[in-house]
Amino acid sequence: MTFASTYFSRFTSYSYAIEHTPHADVGIIVVIPCYNEPDIVYTLQSILECKKPTCNTEVIIVINHAEDSPQEIIQTNEYTYHQLKDFCRTASTTQLQFHVVYSPNLQKKHAGVGLARKIGMDEAVRRFSIIHKPNGIIASLDADSLVADTYLHEIDTFFTSHSSCAIAPIYFEHPLQGSLPPNQYSAIAQYELYLRWYVYMLTSIGFPYAYHTVGSSFAVRAQAYCRQGGMNKRKAGEDFYFLQKMYEAECVGTIYTTTVYPSARISTRVPFGTGYAMFTLMNSSNITYYCYHPQSFTTLKELFNSIPTLYNCTEQTLHYTFSTYHSSLQQYIILQEFVHKIHEIRKNSTSLEQFTKRFFHWFNSFMVFKYLNTAHISDFNKIPIIEAASQVLQNSSYDVFQLLQAFRHIELSQTTQNNF
Repeated sequence: MTFASTYFSRFTSYSYAIEHTPHADVGIIVVIPCYNEPDIVYTLQSILECKKPTCNTEVIIVINHAEDSPQEIIQTNEYTYHQLKDFCRTASTTQLQFHVVYSPNLQKKHAGVGLARKIGMDEAVRRFSIIHKPNGIIASLDADSLVADTYLHEIDTFFTSHSSCAIAPIYFEHPLQGSLPPNQYSAIAQYELYLRWYVYMLTSIGFPYAYHTVGSSFAVRAQAYCRQGGMNKRKAGEDFYFLQKMYEAECVGTIYTTTVYPSARISTRVPFGTGYAMFTLMNSSNITYYCYHPQSFTTLKELFNSIPTLYNCTEQTLHYTFSTYHSSLQQYIILQEFVHKIHEIRKNSTSLEQFTKRFFHWFNSFMVFKYLNTAHISDFNKIPIIEAASQVLQNSSYDVFQLLQAFRHIELSQTTQNNF
């Protein structure tokens, strides 16, 4: 048996895909889902130009489409597959091996980026299992993203230096200039600003899992991936659900010493995420991204600040504490559910530290997300992200690009975010 035996016996996976036996020194495997991506060679070229890490590296590209995909996409995928077979043969070296996996005609019920990412990551686990590398690193990337030339080296250095770390989001920046229309760069700047502002706001209210959930920029140890049940098969948002599960259960660190450059392109393949946000913005009348009202985070902070009280309070004071919360929280968590959950958490906690951990296992990232969406229907109005970010910086003179640069700087300066 290997470290992955239990995982493969419990969770649905796909047949062995790569015949070539991995080199014993492979320590990083980069997984890239590929659907209708005729320009993926630019992504692979950026990996090819990376500074070499101390270990060998493999790259697994999973070309995929559903059984009901349009013929033009099937043709593009078939062309890309043959193109990449040639690329893999000519570009591969002992230190850096490229592999292309073709997964056509996937069941339409499951086909999507989640399943494609799972196919590739499961294959990476298999390959690490063959060479007995439970701590091998699986890096998740997208087919339209580029990487800094330090990408592989810094992933290797980070996990070697932090042996207890199981999962790490990687610092990212969207391009802010180039051949796209100027208003498209304004749109992506607003969206990235929102991502950084959202994590900043979660951090400011004491939420313990305030990390990015971007599928193109994270790395995870193979054994930890198996321990938490692997990637899900969601058609969209697979990265959010997978990463939040990992953040709650595993030791987390953030890699700030290299950069992934996700695309600023427009997409309607899934109903949320970067591509769809870009589509929505570019089709709005004034290209303004609206975010949650800052007051809704203040409301959450009041809840989180009351955790020590909830751990120690009597039945009577528990009801009173609930009555002090904002009406939007009282509507979101009804009293009976709240009292039952707090009793349950206290029953299974022997210390405030355990109580707090169990509390946030209940009121996790998904609960926060649902609360914010609910509260902004009933109690709060969304505001432009430029206004919200300006409030944080207490500077209303910055444009969106200056705001984004400021938030990038804030994030890069907070390297203490690592929790090991």
